[in-house]
Amino acid sequence: MSSGRRCCYVGNAQAAVVALSTKKNSSSCPIAVCKRELRTGKHVFTDARERETAIATLSGWAEAGEGRDAISKSFCFSDFNQAFAFMTRAALVAEKMDHHPEWFNVYNRVDVTLSTHDLGGLSRKDIRLAQRLDAFAKDAPEALP
Repeated sequence: MSSGRRCCYVGNAQAAVVALSTKKNSSSCPIAVCKRELRTGKHVFTDARERETAIATLSGWAEAGEGRDAISKSFCFSDFNQAFAFMTRAALVAEKMDHHPEWFNVYNRVDVTLSTHDLGGLSRKDIRLAQRLDAFAKDAPEALP
């Protein structure tokens, strides 16, 4: 486990409990720090136009619908191994970004939905992760015979 500040991760639960049990200011809690960074606008779109432009740069991603402020895409691969390799690469990057996708896998298909839960909707972080996922899918090798 890294020693860096993280949110949305089990490792932070211990830090949060320690912070609360020692009655430290909530600003010292790693989760509170991450949430404050989100609220200060680092990942928030400045306006609807920036949001629309960002989504338009993505290939195959669409608004999730169902009243959710999220984007989604289905990735299809040649077989399960390729789909799982994609998910593994995505998981490593998502963990590094501290931003985790919602996904569903059946055989060679991976359905991904991205939204920033702490903001209650789509953010720049989602766009960056979508771009990375697209790059991974593009680089996926062909299945072995």
